[in-house]
Parts: sequence; C-alpha cells; structure tokens
Amino acid sequence: MITESQVLPVGRLLKPHGINGEITVLLTADVDLASLSCIVLRIDGIFVPFFLNSVRPKSSETDLVTIDGVASDADAARLCPAEVYALKVDLPAAAADADGMYASDLLGYDVVENGKMLGKIESVDDTTANYLFIIRTPDGKDVMVPVADEFIAGIDTDTRTISLDLPEGLLDI
Repeated sequence: MITESQVLPVGRLLKPHGINGEITVLLTADVDLASLSCIVLRIDGIFVPFFLNSVRPKSSETDLVTIDGVASDADAARLCPAEVYALKVDLPAAAADADGMYASDLLGYDVVENGKMLGKIESVDDTTANYLFIIRTPDGKDVMVPVADEFIAGIDTDTRTISLDLPEGLLDI
C-alpha cells in the first residue's frame, strides 16, 4: 500500500484531450513524467499507481499523457480532475538532502535560530529555482528562508524541530 509519506504532489489531471483517452496534466513541480515508474492518484482516499503509456509536451506547463487501461474520453473523464503524485523514490536524488528528506517533509516543524524560536514551517515555495521555507512567526508574520544545507544546523525528527544558522540580516530582507 502506498502511503502519503511515500509521495509528493507534482501536478494535476485537468481534462481529457481528444477521444482516445489522452489527458492534459498541469505540472506543478519540475519533474519529467516520462522518467517516472508510474504516477499516483488518490482514488476514494487510497493512493493508486497508474502506469503511463506515453507522455508528450503540450505547453511549457502541461503535458499530454495516456494511461494504461484508459482508452476513451469517458475513461479519462472519470479520473479528472485529480492531484497527480510521484513516488519519492522515482524523483531525482537532488530533490532530497543528504538524509533523504525533502523540504516538504519538514512542513509543520518548529524552527529555532540561534537558540530562539523563529516559528513554524507553514509551506514550501517551489516556484523559484531555490526552494524557500515559508515560516510563520509567533506574531503571525511570514518570513522566507532559502532551503539550503548550509543554513540547516540540525533536524530533530523526534521533536519535529529544525535548527537554522542564518547569515546576519537574512531575516530583515
């Protein structure tokens, strides 16, 4: 059984394309669908793998895919719209740090900087070349910190705490 901790969202099935079961996929992560062993969809609350027969680009943000067993527009429509996930093991090693953790694995972690509570990781902005932690401070303000190994002093998975060592002035930007 595939669990939520084994997948990362990479896109969304938008709608059928044509009458032969092809589906338009909006990509929300920098991933090559053709390199994945499968895509994963949540069907009735369960993560289900689907094997791709073909992948071709439609635009800079969308691909057209055919899925094994989906042969008509009606079959494709039953799957749409749906969030598309990739198995973490299929994603390039560069997406994970040395411990095999992804930035998204740290959502909800408390952030400590120089021994002081900075806040909690609310989200990860992956729309830029450098991922950013969006940290909500105790006073309700959001601060952005680059996800970079040189800034991460330690990660304690038991207490769900990440310690940062940030350059002076970074939080003032």
